[in-house]
Amino acid sequence: MQEPLPKEYEVKRFDLPDMSHREMDELLKSQILCRISFHDEPYPYTLPMEYYYFGDVMYFHFTTTGKKMELLNKNPNVTVEVDWCNDTMTDYKSVILKGRLVPVDNPDERNTINVAMASAVHERAGIKALLRIPWGKKGIDYLSASNIPLRLLKLDVKEMTGKKAH
Repeated sequence: MQEPLPKEYEVKRFDLPDMSHREMDELLKSQILCRISFHDEPYPYTLPMEYYYFGDVMYFHFTTTGKKMELLNKNPNVTVEVDWCNDTMTDYKSVILKGRLVPVDNPDERNTINVAMASAVHERAGIKALLRIPWGKKGIDYLSASNIPLRLLKLDVKEMTGKKAH
């Protein structure tokens, strides 16, 4: 057992201020990249992912193969982190969401989100640049109709917290 530190070495607890729900919502709407962590052993499996925040729901397009789908099929509970900081890190915001990824099976919801995502990603680089897909002309349907099988998922949020430095 480790001995406690002498009094002069004790560190005062410092907590960043909480973000309001409105501030968290604004951050989630303003960013396009998150980090999503899946349950894996012995460590979580974390990936950067593009997302779309529509209303108050976070949506993701996943390829249907790979380690993330393997882990998701075993345990759909994930942690998602979205942050922003200025160049000097004197202003910083971070939102942590915990929840369950669920498939979007309703065709009307899926269509609405695919159209909204196609519009939102029109100016982004992301996967369209990597795959050299001319989304400006064909929208996200081109990707869905290609040989890349995709699944639309949304995060069923169980807990959301946000901290800010400024």
